[in-house]
Amino acid sequence: MKYRNFLKSRLSDDIPDNLLLPSGFHLVGHVALVHLDFELMKYAHRIGNTTLEYDSRVKSVVVKTGPTKGRTRQPSYSLVAGDSNTVTTHIESGVKFKLDPLRLTFSGGNKGERIRVSHLTKHGENVVDMFSCVGQFTLHIAKAANVEVTAIEINPEAFEFLVENINLNELNDRVTAVLGDCRKVHPRGVANRVIMGYLHDTISYLPTAIETLVDEGGVIHMHLSIPESEVKRIIKRINQICRGYGFQSTTEVFNVKKYSPGIEHFVFDILVK
Repeated sequence: MKYRNFLKSRLSDDIPDNLLLPSGFHLVGHVALVHLDFELMKYAHRIGNTTLEYDSRVKSVVVKTGPTKGRTRQPSYSLVAGDSNTVTTHIESGVKFKLDPLRLTFSGGNKGERIRVSHLTKHGENVVDMFSCVGQFTLHIAKAANVEVTAIEINPEAFEFLVENINLNELNDRVTAVLGDCRKVHPRGVANRVIMGYLHDTISYLPTAIETLVDEGGVIHMHLSIPESEVKRIIKRINQICRGYGFQSTTEVFNVKKYSPGIEHFVFDILVK
């Protein structure tokens, strides 16, 4: 039975029919991340307990209470049912991620993009992941290709999980973890490929990414959440910034997913030479 129908069958006596129940949830390890409309929030505990009944893999249920905050990408979730220990190990295409999704962002909707970039990466490349978090891009890339990856993370809590995940996936020989602000601690002139997995004003970090590339250039994957109408302006700005460093650029744009009403999550694949 589909999740929404299951909720209806269990909660029809408690929740008014005119309220639209969620159609699904993101499962990160044993933690179900549920998004509820404002009108449903007062029923969050009932929905959470029913979710535990729906899927035996679910041991903890959290609901989104607000937007992701700041440069450390702090999510806003609240536990509504199940085990209060939300530290979990999530397995994605053979890669193991240990984290606490209550306190750190891990988007299931970005899985396809993580896999895509890992397939684009070539053996022998030097890769810099400027916003590594717990290693979402880093670990997929290092598993897929014989490369050297520098994974930079500013959030100390995420950094601890990043180091643990490098060990968990036995990638110590390929990945170096660096704690700090990528603008200050990034290596210079070493990267063939740069990952910029941050969504807000990411283009302001583009000069740092360019400084990280080898002299002949390379590829930058720049993520950004913007209205579709802004895409052309961003491409123009990318060209201007690259020219300022003596490079030419060619940019392809891919829509990763819908981020919020009127806002899309795009990735700009920038070939710099």
